[in-house]
Amino acid sequence: MGALDGIRVLDVSQVLAGPFSAQLMADNGAEVIRVESTDGDLCRNFPPERGGMSTAFLVANRGKRGIALNLKTAEGRAILHKLAAKADIMVQNFMPARAKGFGTDYETIRALNPEIIHVTVSGYGSEGPLKDKAGLDMMVNAFTGIMSMTGEPDRLPVRAGTPAIDMSTGLTAYGAAMTALVARQNGKGGQAVTVSLMETALNLLAFNATNWLVEGKIPGREGSGQAHLAPYEAMRCADGHILIGAASDNAWKRTCVALDAPALAEDPRFLTNPDRVKNRAALRAAMETILATRNGADWIERFDKAGAVAAPIHTVDQTFAHEQVTATRMIVERTDKDGSRIRTVAPPFKLSGTPTAPGGVAPRLGEHTDAVLSEELGLSADDIATLRAKGAIK
Repeated sequence: MGALDGIRVLDVSQVLAGPFSAQLMADNGAEVIRVESTDGDLCRNFPPERGGMSTAFLVANRGKRGIALNLKTAEGRAILHKLAAKADIMVQNFMPARAKGFGTDYETIRALNPEIIHVTVSGYGSEGPLKDKAGLDMMVNAFTGIMSMTGEPDRLPVRAGTPAIDMSTGLTAYGAAMTALVARQNGKGGQAVTVSLMETALNLLAFNATNWLVEGKIPGREGSGQAHLAPYEAMRCADGHILIGAASDNAWKRTCVALDAPALAEDPRFLTNPDRVKNRAALRAAMETILATRNGADWIERFDKAGAVAAPIHTVDQTFAHEQVTATRMIVERTDKDGSRIRTVAPPFKLSGTPTAPGGVAPRLGEHTDAVLSEELGLSADDIATLRAKGAIK
């Protein structure tokens, strides 16, 4: 039994954030119908692409039944509204004017189903001068200051290496929808839920936001480290780099034990964190001289044994080959319809009583249109053929 067994979800969103939130619902037992346009989701054919599905589409759409509707037609909108009338949750991310035109906006859907939890994912929020502006992960990365603090101090700002804002907004949307679902179960009825990439990103700023709001300090680019701590950065060893962090003076002492360098622990330049920050260049040079004598794996073992903090800087293939990833069951493998095996990442949380159960591979465009219209709405084969001839479905 999944935690969301019996919950019906209508996913009318595109790209990553909205679909990822609905995938988490599917992973936990909800019946999710994925509604795409008859041209397909914007990210279906992003490279790399295989058989009509990009890896970007695969990452956020497993376990769903897929239908294709032309919401520019009255017939397509009518089908959507009939499905929405039976849904518990709807996720959509059209901009306000388009949502109104397609009939996916909260006011239209609430009139059909007052108990529905209607989730809107936007770029910059539902109010303010940018409420009608499209939001992309990289643009919001720049807008919210994250890009300004990413990279080396003397180089251009760089984007984060992963669509963290998109995926985090999906997590936010999932959490918000579950909060609203609990409220409804407690007798508070359906409601509109709004989340945005910008609002999620502002929360991801964490202490960097508070540093500005409370102290008036603007964070800058700090490379692999943090300016207020030392050592706390990537350092070169015999076969590459490892990340070393000492967030306190006691942690620094353990680092010196791992390095077998008692002289560093006693060096007056490095006694306290302010001393180490002031003398960062000399500290780094001294440490890298020692680190150059062993490879990264040896140092990680020594740091772990000493209770000091260090981590390997993995490439993605090294990450997924690690036994910890295997032990935590973070890879979901399913068989596609052509017999190939597709691997995706498991949900980021686990429930002991109602464990997640990730479903099958993401659907092909319109794969379940006929089945959904027949089973959910009672349409006949002739009805479906007529709708397809009119261009309302695919």
